[in-house]
Parts: sequence; structure tokens; C-alpha cells
Amino acid sequence: MAHPLVVGIAGGSASGKTTITTWLRTAVEQSGRTVDVLASDPYMYHDVDRGPTFVSPTTGEVTFDCNRPESVDWLAFLRDLDTRTSEVVAPDVLLVEGLMILHIAAVRERLDLRLFVELDADERALRRLLRDMKEPRGLREPEVIANYYRESARIGHALYVEPSRQYADIIVRGDAPLDRVQPLLLAMIDRLLAEHSAREPST
Repeated sequence: MAHPLVVGIAGGSASGKTTITTWLRTAVEQSGRTVDVLASDPYMYHDVDRGPTFVSPTTGEVTFDCNRPESVDWLAFLRDLDTRTSEVVAPDVLLVEGLMILHIAAVRERLDLRLFVELDADERALRRLLRDMKEPRGLREPEVIANYYRESARIGHALYVEPSRQYADIIVRGDAPLDRVQPLLLAMIDRLLAEHSAREPST
């Protein structure tokens, strides 16, 4: 039974994590490897009764805070991560993507390669505004989106996400042309896969 190479992809909200994860999955599959993805977003509580909250200075309402570590059920996430890496038929590469996967030590320690996607704050804010206006996230009004960014996302990024870049093996710009970073990332993955395979016990 071979364990997959686990690649973590972290970074700020709307920095380009999902885009890079999707592209990387396609690129690795085209190289003949099998790939799976585990994202932390589906493990988020989205519930003011279970997750962290804050009182909005703008509206005075108690609001779920998705930009703190406690907003994610990390126990369930780790359980599923361990399950996927120990399956009899596991993928060659498992991409683990999320806002704070480099902040959480128990997740970080399970990663063979750690990527951090960086992007300037103004660009992330603009991307988030355009994204949330289009998607059914319940934050369609520009003023509501902007307030949430100022009162939650910006603070969480400064406290938890940005400091976690110190744990990254490589930092990738979220606005960089993918064809420029592709050779580097694929070469790193190929090298680590070879090392990974050499360490696996023979059967």
C-alpha cells in the first residue's frame, strides 16, 4: 500500500488557491498520475451556534466569523485526511487546500509539500467582492461584502493566514501566469514523488 504525496495549498481569501489547485490537479493528471483533492471549506460550520462569531460594528448583528481557526471542524477534516492517505487504493497525489491549513499544526505536519498563494490585499478584496456578488453566498450587496471583509476577513488574514506563510516551502503569486510556475511545481512534485516512492517499503 503506497501513501500519496500530500501537497498543501494555503493562502488568503480570493488569493487564487482554488484556481491553482484545479490547475495543478489537471497538470498532474496529464503527467499520468492520479490525484484527489481535499478542501477545508466543506468542513466549515457556518453556524453562529457552533462556530466563532463577532458583533458587526456596522450593523450590531452577531455574525458567523469564517476567518478564525475555530470556524472549521478540524477533527473531522483530519479524520478524513488520514483516511484518504491510508486507503488501499490511494491517489499518487493528494492536494489539500484551505485558508488556514498551514496555520493548523496537525494539518501542516501531514503535508509533504507546502504552498502559500500570496496576492496583494486590494486585489484579494476586489476579487472577493466580484465573486460574492455573483455566487449565492448570501452576501450579494457590495456594502455587505465590503463590511464583512473589513470586519472579519482582513483581521483573520492578518492574525492567522499571513503569518502561516513562514511554514511554506514555496510561495506562489496568485496572479502569476500559470504557465510560468507550472514547470517548477511539476518538477518539485515529480522529485518528491520519486523520493516518496523510494522510501516506501517494498512488498
